[in-house]
Amino acid sequence: MRKYRRIIRNKQSKFQSHQYFLMTLVISFTSSGLSGYIYHLSSSSKYFALIEDYSKRAIIFTFICTILLVIGFVVSYKNQERVTTFDLMAMSKESQKLSKKIKSLFNDKQITDVLKLSNTTRYGDEMPQICVWIADDQTYGYVAIENIANYERMDREKYEQRISGILSGKYRRFAVVSSELTDGDTYMLFHFEDMQTSNRLYVKDSDESLAEFIDTDVHAIRLSDDLIWHSNMTPHLSIIARTRSGKSVLAGRYMAPLMILQGWEVEYNSAKYDRYVKEFNGKSTAIEIVERAEYWVQVMLSRLDEINEADKEKYLEIENMNDVAVFFDEIGNLNAELELDKSLKKRWEVAVNKLSATGASAGIHIIAISQFATKEGFLPSLARVNCSDAVIMLGGAADSADERKYLMAGFADMPKRSYETGQGVARVVSSGRRWETPHFYETPWFIEK
Repeated sequence: MRKYRRIIRNKQSKFQSHQYFLMTLVISFTSSGLSGYIYHLSSSSKYFALIEDYSKRAIIFTFICTILLVIGFVVSYKNQERVTTFDLMAMSKESQKLSKKIKSLFNDKQITDVLKLSNTTRYGDEMPQICVWIADDQTYGYVAIENIANYERMDREKYEQRISGILSGKYRRFAVVSSELTDGDTYMLFHFEDMQTSNRLYVKDSDESLAEFIDTDVHAIRLSDDLIWHSNMTPHLSIIARTRSGKSVLAGRYMAPLMILQGWEVEYNSAKYDRYVKEFNGKSTAIEIVERAEYWVQVMLSRLDEINEADKEKYLEIENMNDVAVFFDEIGNLNAELELDKSLKKRWEVAVNKLSATGASAGIHIIAISQFATKEGFLPSLARVNCSDAVIMLGGAADSADERKYLMAGFADMPKRSYETGQGVARVVSSGRRWETPHFYETPWFIEK
């Protein structure tokens, strides 16, 4: 079995410095006391000359030792390694216990042989400091590993999977979903979350059952037990999912009816005619969808005039000005049709860009839905940027690095996973710190009779 010589960084150096300092004080006080005692004896002893000689030698020897120890203390203090600290947020007692158990998984063997995050020196393996934080509900947390000059040589995706592998032994419900560097690049954070405990909403087969999910805040749309979309802070939402991944059920069967129950005005447009287009007074042909986008631009301008006349800044300050949700489904099919008519395509781009850029102030929210998050299959660039702060990706779309890169900038490198119907990742920047990065998400599930 391989023997590890663990270098206790900083602590050992500090201890040695303090040791030098204490030894210096002890010898200094001892020398002073001994010199005084010898002087006292010499004043009354008949061996005065002999004692005086020994006294001088003792004083000289003690003085030299003291000087050397002081020099050693100064050199040791200057050369000691500086500790990089990491402040963990407060945890409950149960979370603290779990945190210690997870931290114990990252032993010397795992750090050196599996993760290869130690640095080999002539004194042994220099080991990074490790901290683990767990949320009070124990559904997510992170492992913080000190960055001792090794972040630049690591493959982030592989390291996330390796740390997930370490957790999978005793804590297989946890999986790493993203990683990042802290401010100052001193620690690497590997965010993990519970992938087995479901936060999915279960909805009965009648529309009346949605009443239990109504929020007291009319601008808040509940998407799961642990995710609420605050439309007054993040006005637009994007949903990307392949066929039969659950996007239409999420948008048309759950969100649209819930919005109406909360006092919203809803219109559902789709380039593929379906039940939700009929149910929510939408349009399905390219020309009609473009005209509806232009119509809502005029509504937006009218609302903005009303807000300005009232000397206000947003619709939130105007009494009885409700939220409006305009759904645009099957955007990929719409783009294909618009390629045949360049002037109509230009009208669409101008209208949807205006709605995405200014609609938030007037309470008009775009819910953009497509099978693919690509330049050809989704919104034009400006609208895409404005609709990228709240994103839900399901099924194969959630597992596509290229599409995440297009719609979730900076999150292309994530572990590959297989998502079932209604499963994927979501990123909603106004829904708490954990949702600022893509996290596992499950759409509401309808229970049939």
